[in-house]
Amino acid sequence: MTWIPQDVSSICGQNSTSLPACSPAYLAFVSFIVQYFGKSNDNYVARSDPKGPEEYDFIVVGAGSAGCVLANRLSEITGWKVLLLEAGPQEPLVADVPSFGTFLRSSNIDWAYRTQPEKKSCRSKRGRSCGWARGKVMGGSSSINYLMYIRGHPRDYDDWAVDNPGWSYREVLPYFKKSENNRSPEIVRGSPGYHGTKGELTVEWFPYTDPNSEILIRAWKEIGYGKIDANGNRHVGYLRYQTTSKDGQRQSTNAAFIRPIANDRSNLVIRTQAYVTKVLIDRRTKKATGVEYVLTNSSDTSPKRALAKKEVIVSAGAINSPKLLLLSGIGPTEDLRELGIDAIQDLPVGRNLHDHPRMDGLTIKLSEKTRILASLDQMKNDSLEYLKTQRNALSAMGVLSAGCFVKTDLERIPDYPDIQFTFDGTNVKDHVAMAEEAEGLAALPLAYYDGINISPVLIGPRSRGYLKLNGTDATWGAPLLHPNYFGDDHDLRTIVAGIREARKLFGTRAFKENGYTLLAEPLPSCRQHRFDSDGYWRCVIIEYTNTIYHFVGTCKMGPRSDPSAVVDRYLRVHGVGSLRVVDASIMPKITRGNTNAPTIMIAEKISDDIKHYYHRHCPGARGKLCFFGS
Repeated sequence: MTWIPQDVSSICGQNSTSLPACSPAYLAFVSFIVQYFGKSNDNYVARSDPKGPEEYDFIVVGAGSAGCVLANRLSEITGWKVLLLEAGPQEPLVADVPSFGTFLRSSNIDWAYRTQPEKKSCRSKRGRSCGWARGKVMGGSSSINYLMYIRGHPRDYDDWAVDNPGWSYREVLPYFKKSENNRSPEIVRGSPGYHGTKGELTVEWFPYTDPNSEILIRAWKEIGYGKIDANGNRHVGYLRYQTTSKDGQRQSTNAAFIRPIANDRSNLVIRTQAYVTKVLIDRRTKKATGVEYVLTNSSDTSPKRALAKKEVIVSAGAINSPKLLLLSGIGPTEDLRELGIDAIQDLPVGRNLHDHPRMDGLTIKLSEKTRILASLDQMKNDSLEYLKTQRNALSAMGVLSAGCFVKTDLERIPDYPDIQFTFDGTNVKDHVAMAEEAEGLAALPLAYYDGINISPVLIGPRSRGYLKLNGTDATWGAPLLHPNYFGDDHDLRTIVAGIREARKLFGTRAFKENGYTLLAEPLPSCRQHRFDSDGYWRCVIIEYTNTIYHFVGTCKMGPRSDPSAVVDRYLRVHGVGSLRVVDASIMPKITRGNTNAPTIMIAEKISDDIKHYYHRHCPGARGKLCFFGS
């Protein structure tokens, strides 16, 4: 397997140097990355292509943040045979390098989805739509994300538990700790009882500290914010983000949960580039019996079938899990009939779609002494040094290490943030082009930049959208994504309030002493407004919408009495036996923070639920384990 970067030819067009990713230096550096970082560290035992129907105890569809955890935990039971199917390839070495995150989007390990045009968002982006990155690779989106380990607020889970007993923060905390191997003693000691140190997933600070991230933290402190561990008992304040990294390298769920055990467990079968097209459901019993899939890297593209003696578990993410259910006849009956799909179970699959939107355009222009740039030769040398040491600037993500959680005046609940600030290094010269089309066009690793985008992220959105199947090609085409960003005006007003809080930073000594200035060049689509007015920022939010790719909710968890629910509290699909959905799509309401850690927790919890269920229902167990040879 070789990593294939984004093909920028369709974007660059005639103006070959008008965008950063169209420059000769960028193209040369990407070629260098392919040469030195394009291969994979994965070394799974080769399995022959199936010639007939296969039979397993469990089939897990999707090897992402949840699927890798499930495959690991279920295959701990030696008598259970587990099949893990992933549509993408093995995880390439380029994904290990934290600072190379800019190059992963729109490459061959990204589904590279885009939203449908809407009136209140993404209006000045390419095609009047926003790019939605999703990992199409072992590890899923944990292999292409920006590594932040944030659980969200305890209240988020307590709210889930109102309708879903068992999901309160007190009850899910042990599952966060179970996975976690936190290697930062200051964090563990400072938040006793909140962190684990013996799990598979390493959580730590990057070994390299970007100097501008320290300046940003000083500025937040100046305007009155205190230091927090966002995964502890205080949630409003500044922090240095902990990340899913180990010794300067990404810790995807593939690296943490699959790579160490893949060749040691004969009961775990892994198939990459296996595109699942349907869950097989017995129409008489309404029970899932297996899946149908196509091996896209094989000369034989005929559909294969795998049968499940116990369960099919769909863990394909908040976009592809509902897509697969819809293709299998589970969803709104009228929508299915329009596409000629036989409806098996009428459920609101694809509804309740929501996300953490943000915006670009509030930009710090750095001084000569604070900007961090590099020539092509220096970037190459730094990359070769990283291969040897994993300790230089490429082992971190630039200013993304600094962050702050803020509660604006629009949020009434104490210590309950509604804005999360992230900081992205950027190229000031190309700030307009980057605002119009950021996805896949960053020409530099995250370690190098001469400007900083201050990104207020809306973490308590009220707006809800939906997704539907593509009527042109439902099976292979991208689903139609309607996020309905800012459908509720409260969301717009909250981001503007966040901007006003961030503007205070420019009055701090930390900013002034280091020559940080506001880039006061209005973005083209908003020049009719006075720069820095509320009207200007509302315009920027709508025209230059962005996201940190936290899509959730499309297979909502809730009781049968909830007309908006798709799965129950054990994540079993309502009305369909032997079928669960286990990933971020089940979240009734998004957590107030990054969603990778909660998704891993969800998989840990349901893995235990599954084990306990089959223990209780094992004939003749009489209180003893009967895990078929375990």
